[in-house]
Amino acid sequence: MHKLTVLLASLLIVTAAAAQNAKEARIKEIRSAYAQAKKKIEQNGKGGKSPKDMSIIFNKLEDENVPIYNEESINYYFDETSPDGVAVKHLYFISENFMSHGNTRYREILLNPKDQQVMFCYMKGETDAGFVVESRYYYDTKGKCIEQKHNIQNSWTTDDSEKEDAEYYIKIFNMFTHNGYFTPLDPDTKAKPTTPKAQRMAQIRSIYAQAKDKIAKNEKAEMPNDLHITIHELGDDQPPVTTEIEMCFDTACYFISSHSTSMWMDGYSEYLFDPKGESLIFSYTRGREENNEWEWRYYYDENGKCIETKSNSDETDDGFYDKRAAKDYQAIFNTLIHEE
Repeated sequence: MHKLTVLLASLLIVTAAAAQNAKEARIKEIRSAYAQAKKKIEQNGKGGKSPKDMSIIFNKLEDENVPIYNEESINYYFDETSPDGVAVKHLYFISENFMSHGNTRYREILLNPKDQQVMFCYMKGETDAGFVVESRYYYDTKGKCIEQKHNIQNSWTTDDSEKEDAEYYIKIFNMFTHNGYFTPLDPDTKAKPTTPKAQRMAQIRSIYAQAKDKIAKNEKAEMPNDLHITIHELGDDQPPVTTEIEMCFDTACYFISSHSTSMWMDGYSEYLFDPKGESLIFSYTRGREENNEWEWRYYYDENGKCIETKSNSDETDDGFYDKRAAKDYQAIFNTLIHEE
């Protein structure tokens, strides 16, 4: 019996030592990957190479009566390959800066670019009174936290909450870049009553003018509501592409614009939603390539059916692809707002 006890104790010691060695090896691997990621970020867009990154700048007035203003920027860094001609973005690092009423938060997320698995999370928060909270979390290959370090006993975050936030940011990135994510189509719904075409067209033009007026006033406001996204990526067998997206909102998202440019092309799109931000009522697309330019305008009824097309191109689709893009943008906006 004594020999068995000694044997079991020895096995426990060996197992514990092996686990400790595996943990130390994993933390060493994470620190090495972190250093490599920082070097890649430092060289991003330098040495004649095109940048590969995405940034989101989100400003939101929380309460007009008590002017609390949220400012958030999220930066993504990725590599890009095109197996079988399909672009795949390998996200490896995310950083976030957040400020609200004098309180700040800075976050870093290190990912395995092969599978977007969370490897490391860092968070530093500071209140307007100068109180600082700092936390670090290290994860194994299965996503389990194996080490955490805090500057105070009661941290603002946990290993689970940081991983959930990281996965949320990854989802947003995949939605914006269509990196394996596509918004589900709407299920069939009961048809809504429709307005006569001439009246509907006049209604849409009025809503468009009101939206443009709101955008102009928002740009001049001391505390505007706006959401800006910039994406630098490779084109489909073309030079690098820069895309600028702006989402305009008050109680709902009412207008979205997207502008993509490269050495060879220039594309611009607008999406106008009804005042409640529920359905697309108008879309405009302009495409320029070499010496050619095309334009498409689509007007939709209350059920999303195209009732009027204005274009200088023989190729039209009743706004199908515009409706598809608008649905993706709506899903992104609603996800961001829900998180806030």
